[in-house]
Amino acid sequence: YIRQINQQTQGYASVIRNAANAVTTQVPYPTGNSLADQLKIVARLIKGGLKTRVYMVSFGGFDTHSVQVNADKVTGTHATLLGRVSAAIKAFQDDLKFLSIEDRVLGMTFSEFGRRVRSNSSVGTDHGAAAPLFLFGSQVDPGMLGVNPTLPASATVNDNLPMQYDFRSIYGTILEKWFCLDKSVVQSLFP
Repeated sequence: YIRQINQQTQGYASVIRNAANAVTTQVPYPTGNSLADQLKIVARLIKGGLKTRVYMVSFGGFDTHSVQVNADKVTGTHATLLGRVSAAIKAFQDDLKFLSIEDRVLGMTFSEFGRRVRSNSSVGTDHGAAAPLFLFGSQVDPGMLGVNPTLPASATVNDNLPMQYDFRSIYGTILEKWFCLDKSVVQSLFP
């Protein structure tokens, strides 16, 4: 059994290597950005012919319980992280267009937690109930769903933003509209 798994792993490794080596030119990606590094590999593997339907990359650092913003409330850790996400996604989309595969890719951000409304005593925010989610790609209808929440002036560090869309409805819509799963299958997964 172990030998069989090893042979399968080696065989699949060569498929991945061949897909990666099939692409020799890509657009420039930002340096010092681990998300951009990962997305560059994903673009390369897709263009190289790998048939994987879902790729997952990760980018941490958003658990900002302290020092989330600087005194100016505009710059700081959170703004820097979002800037890196923006630069990585921009390079990825430019690369997909350059590689003529932009119509085949849908991107989505997600997090397992949101942030609270008000800063805590450490100039950060604690885990919250709701968070934004971004879908990106040339086939995504541009715009924003939902409304900007009204933040009460009397909010405390314990207050959460109300969730506007359950993540299961978003996942279900992607499965049905992008992956073409039958609606009854999607409803059985996310009743």
